Amino acid sequence: MIPIYRQDDIKSMDETLASAGMLETAIARAGFSVFVLATEMLSGPYGKKVTLIYGPGNNGRDGLVAAEHLRRAGALVREVAYGTAEYSKSSTYSDSDLVIDACFGIGLGRPFKAPPIGSGIDVLAIDVPSGLTGDDGDVLGSAIRANATLCLAGLKLGVLVSNGPDYSGDIYVAELGLGDVGPASHREYMIDDFDLAGLANSRSRTDHKWNHSVAVIAGSPGMDGAARLVCDSAYFMGAGIVHLYTDMGGHSGDYGVETVVRQTDFRGQDRQGRIALFDELTHRFKSLIIGPGLGREPWVADLIEGAISCSLRTVIDADGIAAIPSIEWLASRISSEHPGVILTPHQGELKALLERSGKNIAVEELLRQNPCSFAGDLATKSGAHLLLKGGPTIVASPQGECYLTIAPSASLAAAGSGDTLSGMLGAVLSYQGDLAEQAAITAHLHGLAGRSLSRGLSGELARRARDILVRFEELGKPRWNGNFQRPTAIGGNLIAGEKLVVGYGRSPV
Repeated sequence: MIPIYRQDDIKSMDETLASAGMLETAIARAGFSVFVLATEMLSGPYGKKVTLIYGPGNNGRDGLVAAEHLRRAGALVREVAYGTAEYSKSSTYSDSDLVIDACFGIGLGRPFKAPPIGSGIDVLAIDVPSGLTGDDGDVLGSAIRANATLCLAGLKLGVLVSNGPDYSGDIYVAELGLGDVGPASHREYMIDDFDLAGLANSRSRTDHKWNHSVAVIAGSPGMDGAARLVCDSAYFMGAGIVHLYTDMGGHSGDYGVETVVRQTDFRGQDRQGRIALFDELTHRFKSLIIGPGLGREPWVADLIEGAISCSLRTVIDADGIAAIPSIEWLASRISSEHPGVILTPHQGELKALLERSGKNIAVEELLRQNPCSFAGDLATKSGAHLLLKGGPTIVASPQGECYLTIAPSASLAAAGSGDTLSGMLGAVLSYQGDLAEQAAITAHLHGLAGRSLSRGLSGELARRARDILVRFEELGKPRWNGNFQRPTAIGGNLIAGEKLVVGYGRSPV
């Protein structure tokens, strides 16, 4: 996974590098990384015209190092300082093959005036397009619209949230090979394809089916499809055995040949019956999924309370989330010893939960501007992990970790895709690793599967996810070794679209 840095993190890193006498080395390596990516964008620098616009800080120094490398490689380089008369003239840029933006990056603290760069000219921004705030992706004054942005040492939150994706273009990251110089308390990360190794080859030689057993409480008359998607996807993601507890009210459903169906009269069940049910689940299974297609009856809240009483890692989704009375109710029922509860709402479900909690919050705006802080605060207050679906999808833990994945795409905006994710999560959580990491990597894989489909075919998502994992294992793709000479593309689908999935290939970010 790739660290995501904020402005204070970068200041701390610069101080650490300076005190260790490594700042000049960092600038030299950063500039060389910019040169490598610029060379790729130019399809070779010889004879090409490059305009560097630079500011007074380290971002500008990175650009000046890159300019010198380009000049030595045969490019015709013009260096233009921010704020000069030349900077403000459109003629300065009109004959450029590439403009390198090294004005301010993440250190911007005042309104910025973007230069008049023509729309047909490629722009490479260093760290963050100038004019874009590094922490929340807001435009301060006006901003440069880049074709590509190279984040140095780690990703910058501002390119991933709010206006960031609209201004940053293709996002790259270059690890500078300086070792671990980030702040010790750093807890925000981007999931990448190489993290799929955490899901592959998870079974041990001595495992049997009950080592990774999953209980599912889902489905109702007319909603048996949700239960089928959950159970099928759990099997595809490695569940050893799946038991479905469902109340179909005399109706029958198709839940797959492997699924053990336990018809249960939830409506007529008294308190002692619920206690007996969840005591059985606690002693037989490793994880629990509750909510998809369960309906909106009042007794669903009692089932959610019973599920939380289990000492099982628990996924609450869909109608299960709708049954939670409030964030405070949830917090009062999740003990500090619980192995982990995760909620998987989309924005509408989260907004409704917050309204039931007496909080009239502009969820869309907060998720757009500062998703990690917002999700982390809710996770801490509720005691539950949160997987907030969207672009990006965010996973936050009550302990403060936050993970983002930008793999999910519009193809997932289809009925049943969330049920599939719930089943995948339940299976993965039965393997007892770090819950937040497992959930984030699973969401990333779910997104890659969605990207590989031309349409949101929910029934194919888990099958395609399994194909990606199998091919990942067969490919034996090693983790990138941090070679600072080679910027790496961050597109939410680094390898799966072209190399691992038979189908429609890579979808645009």
